[in-house]
This record gives sequence, structure tokens and C-alpha cells, in this order.
Amino acid sequence: MNEKPGYYAIIPAGVRYDKQLPQGAKLLYGEITALTNKNGYCWASNDYFAKLYSVSIGTIKSWLKCLEDNSYIRRVIKYKSGSKEVEQRFISLAPRSENLPPSVRKLTHPRSENCPENNTSINNTTTLGEPELINFWEKNGFGFISPKNREDLIYWVDDFKKIGSTDEQAVQVVKQAMSNAIDNNVRRYSYVNAILKNWESLRLTSLEAVTAYEAQRTQRQKSKSTSRQASTDVYQNQGDVQDEDLPW
Repeated sequence: MNEKPGYYAIIPAGVRYDKQLPQGAKLLYGEITALTNKNGYCWASNDYFAKLYSVSIGTIKSWLKCLEDNSYIRRVIKYKSGSKEVEQRFISLAPRSENLPPSVRKLTHPRSENCPENNTSINNTTTLGEPELINFWEKNGFGFISPKNREDLIYWVDDFKKIGSTDEQAVQVVKQAMSNAIDNNVRRYSYVNAILKNWESLRLTSLEAVTAYEAQRTQRQKSKSTSRQASTDVYQNQGDVQDEDLPW
């Protein structure tokens, strides 16, 4: 059974106040703690971190090297049997390997940034599309995403997959709900949630289906009497803010 991701990062004082570490490396350390499983390691790739923080893979490599050189993390490469092809890269928060699986405890500790890229795209605790949704939320005026809202968005991805969406379609649908909230200048989770509830009930499993439905809905609204315009937005009526839905 897959473990739930940790939504709270830990950045100890030694890392926070280390003047040798770039600020980005400190944030990356915190992200690693959030992705670390109960055995004390994670295997998120450089590509995953780069997309999450909107920086280059080279920048991520530099941050990881800085953390490693200062003994805050340890990286271990596991190669496929009989080859130099990378199977997994493990990142441990401490310079020790006793919590790693027995098969990788005695593997070489990579000191060079010339190590091959990890083939694993993300940790098994991270949902496909999560960085894209989080970045879209935080860069479009919703504010810093709360642990609850982050979890709820990922649940919506899973819910749309259950009714027939592919991974990519589910992420696009959730992202479009946020876009609709932006277009209506209602940047709060309760509004996004109301949109998604409606689309789910109608079994709209793709961006194309959502776009067609919204075009029809807009046309129907335009045909209604202007005297009822205060109640035409069904999402606004459904999306009354509850304290637990607020993103702060």
C-alpha cells in the first residue's frame, strides 16, 4: 500500500542558518524531508524537483551537491544488474545507510554530479501532476497552498480517474477548474471544489468535454432574464466559503 505524502517539511536550525547553503538548497532540504518515507529515504528525481521549483536541473544538482558536501544528505545510486544503467537513486537525510534496503546498503556513495539521471520521475508518495497543480495555484493568485487544499486537489485527480479520465485528462480538468475560478475572480478552494463537483456529477472526463459544457452553460445564462443575474452563477451559490476551505 502506498504511503501518504508528508505535507509538512522540516528544516532544522543547522540547515536554516548555514551560511554556506544557498536559500534554494535549504528549501530543497525541506522538500526532501516531506518526501522521505518511514525508512528515512526518498527517490524523487532531479527533474521532479526542477519542475516543482521552476528551476533548471543544473540548479537542483548544485543544491544537492551543496547539501551533500555539508553532510546534510547522502545520495546512493542503485544500478541495474550487470549494467551501468541507473535503476534508482536514494536520498538519505543523514550520512548513514542503515535505514536503506539491504540490497543498496553497500552501494557506492556518488560524490560527482556526473552521475546518470535517476530514471524514477517522482517518489511513490507523490501523485502525477501534483507539481503542475501546485505551481498553477500559487502563481495565479490563490496564495500559498495549504496542506488540506493540496491534498484535496490530488483527491480530485484520483476521483476523475475513477470515472474514466486518464492521468493527463484528470490533471487538465482540475487545472481548468482553477482557470474558471480565476476568470470569475473567485480565487478560493470552495469555488474550485463546487466546479469540480458539478463536472464530476456530469461525468465530464476530459478538457474537451468540460469546454463544450461550459460553452453551452454560458449560452444558457446569457438567454436568461437579467433580473435573475444575481443567481445565474451556480458555482458561486454552491461555493459558500467554509473556514476549513480557506487556503490560509
